[in-house]
Amino acid sequence: MKRIALVMLMALTLPAFAASVLRQAREALKKNQNLEQTAKTLLAEAARDGAKHADRVECLRLAAECSRKLHAEENKKMYLNQKADTARFYSHILDIYVRERQADSLSRTPDEKGRVRPLSPRRVRDVLFPYRKNLLGGGKYFYLKGQYADAYRYLDTYVKCADMEAFAADSLLRTDTLMPVAAYLAVDAARLTANHDGVIAHARLAQRAGLKSHLIQEYLSAALAAKGDSLDADAALREGLRRFASHPYFFSHLLDALADQMRWDDGLAFADSMLTVDGSNYLYWYARSLMLLKLERNREAIDAADSCLTRSADFVDAHYVKGIASLNLAVIYTETACTDLTDPRCKRDREVIRSLYTLAKLPMERVRELSPQDTARWAAPLYRIYLNLNMGPEFDEMDRIVNQH
Repeated sequence: MKRIALVMLMALTLPAFAASVLRQAREALKKNQNLEQTAKTLLAEAARDGAKHADRVECLRLAAECSRKLHAEENKKMYLNQKADTARFYSHILDIYVRERQADSLSRTPDEKGRVRPLSPRRVRDVLFPYRKNLLGGGKYFYLKGQYADAYRYLDTYVKCADMEAFAADSLLRTDTLMPVAAYLAVDAARLTANHDGVIAHARLAQRAGLKSHLIQEYLSAALAAKGDSLDADAALREGLRRFASHPYFFSHLLDALADQMRWDDGLAFADSMLTVDGSNYLYWYARSLMLLKLERNREAIDAADSCLTRSADFVDAHYVKGIASLNLAVIYTETACTDLTDPRCKRDREVIRSLYTLAKLPMERVRELSPQDTARWAAPLYRIYLNLNMGPEFDEMDRIVNQH
């Protein structure tokens, strides 16, 4: 009986508590006093388990009203050339939007009796619309200060107004020419804070701004990959390659994806398909040489690497492919070469082997010249080359470098 009485007492006091909070909030708004603490109390009540649906909506709406009053105070200081806090000026605007949107969204869900009583879209719009310009201003303000997470919140809120019923008649995506610019800044702010969902959410609209669209596509591809959406990431890369063929990111990452899966035949077909589009692109020739190397088609790999180097003489990766492919040919030939010193074929085979190691020597030495710090890449191949060419001092140097590692 005591437990039942306690439950009944709580049921009576909960609504009374909510009524007290709302009454005190209205009084604070009327007197324009203690608004920040009042807003915190209202938000706590709106989030409290057991609070009535209608009371929660009203708490959010009044919290937004507190922020409107606080914003008006900062705005007045600016108007009178008094010392004002710019960050607070903007933060109150964001609070107005967040609380009004929360109240609007909650009002469109069923209450305890299954009823849906949405707030008036026109009233919501009348509250929010006057602040839209400053909401975007807040996003730019924090973006320029390098506070990208804060900037994203403003820019994201600005763009998402287009999804609210209150702004349906405004057709913001069509009429607001600043929406793509806001989306572009939102994507960049999200990228700089590893907010992959934020990049994905606004990338499409951002491209309408016409600002570095190839980079937006790159960020979208990277964000999808970071989230593990491999199919969507692949589709984004292919779209980027189709739309921005001159931007190397898309081709190189598609090739990397195929290489990671060891799909060498698919990689070769991909490189060949790109060469039919642009046979002068050195990256496409390099890709062909790399895939041929992986497929152990070494002579073809050397030819493709030469075609790459004709177009980009200092492209170190092509020199590396040519050097390794030549070294492979030397090793393979050695395995079946004649070892009988009395056989005339022995001298001929030795000359062929020497010519192959000599063929590998020049590109591998070029790799060393172009990337001297990358010893793990060129030291071991040059060790083998110098050993087989009987280049004593050069071999000793490589021996020391290899042993150091």
